[in-house]
Amino acid sequence: MEKETANYSYYFNTLKQSPIFSKIEDDVLHKILRMFHSKKYLKDNYPFTSESTMYNIYVIISGRVEISVMNFDTDREYIIDILGPGDIYDVICLLDKKEHNIIATALDDMELLAAPIEVAREWLYIHPDFNKALLPYLGKQLRHFEESATDLVLYDTWTRLVKLILRNTDNDTGKLSLINNLSHEQIAKMIGSARNVVNRHIQDLKNSQLLSVQRKSLEINNIHKLIEEFKRRNPFLI
Repeated sequence: MEKETANYSYYFNTLKQSPIFSKIEDDVLHKILRMFHSKKYLKDNYPFTSESTMYNIYVIISGRVEISVMNFDTDREYIIDILGPGDIYDVICLLDKKEHNIIATALDDMELLAAPIEVAREWLYIHPDFNKALLPYLGKQLRHFEESATDLVLYDTWTRLVKLILRNTDNDTGKLSLINNLSHEQIAKMIGSARNVVNRHIQDLKNSQLLSVQRKSLEINNIHKLIEEFKRRNPFLI
């Protein structure tokens, strides 16, 4: 992508807000951005495939993507993560060079930047700032996956649900992000539960005036009271 490309400044400034690229020097980021090209996908399309991520790495510019796995014999699905603007995919293929069998579904109309994955691997060696920024991002991802796995084994559905809500709450605004307008069925798939169970817990949180619930929309009424209730039920977790 050349500097003369339409929206180049927009892409550059968006990358500067990403946790991976924000601390990279501008001249280095310009060099990295030259290797990207833009792609757009409509809602409900499939922006990544197990084959495409063997050859390309993607940075989300706008929109969200749901990453899930499915047992096609039972039709059971587990949503591994929701990725949003600034996230990079697929860091697993970037590191181990192996095919990653997942289902990626666009939750919104999306815009992405794509670059050859072999070039991205070279960045790890020739741009130390990229390497330094990627490691904390990987650490955050690994911690998230570890917590999700242990939550499924150790904690009840109410705890898993509230942990998911708190994990996706903006610390500055107290507002939900990424999951705020997901269906109860999608939320259930993120915490390994059933829709009717999640419905019941969300209704209880609503009755306790901790959440406001509209059609496919959740809003936290009082983040401090929600945390207090979480601590009361789980005094050893926080």
